[in-house]
Amino acid sequence: MERVLLLNSSYEPISVIGAERAIRLLFLGKVTVVEESGITWRSISIAIRVPSIVRMVNYVKHLTGKRSVVKLTRKNIMLRDKYTCQYCNDKHAPAKLNIDHVIPRAAGGKSEWENLVTSCVKCNSKKDCKTPKQAGMTLRKMPKKPDFFVFTLHRKYSQVPESWLDYCYWNVELES
Repeated sequence: MERVLLLNSSYEPISVIGAERAIRLLFLGKVTVVEESGITWRSISIAIRVPSIVRMVNYVKHLTGKRSVVKLTRKNIMLRDKYTCQYCNDKHAPAKLNIDHVIPRAAGGKSEWENLVTSCVKCNSKKDCKTPKQAGMTLRKMPKKPDFFVFTLHRKYSQVPESWLDYCYWNVELES
């Protein structure tokens, strides 16, 4: 089944929906097509180009609450950091990674998104109970709380269509 990115009228991503629903919304006049997928569905009397991205005609106020918060868990930190040591930049299996406090708990560091990173055993041992600066190490990327929609999108779909990337950057650090 084809997936379609649903944007609010403000171009903010809301959801990922099936192509059938997107076409129904299009015929009801509730969405406009931003980009097509290049796939055409044909019936006896009609040919429809399947959209890749649709945008709501009217702004939809969507609820933010507990469901739109990424839980702070070991697995989610590893997913955010892409199973990569944030000091040496080597990729590892989850069993070979630790969760490191950038500012150690002994120095008042808290267990929160902005202070936790994945690190390999070697780098974690080298850093010990010091800050990265004290240990002579540098972080590859500063840790931050992930955006719920983008995090969920990347977690749910291993391959995100390239056409969606221009619309899925909200609150996410741009990589060079």
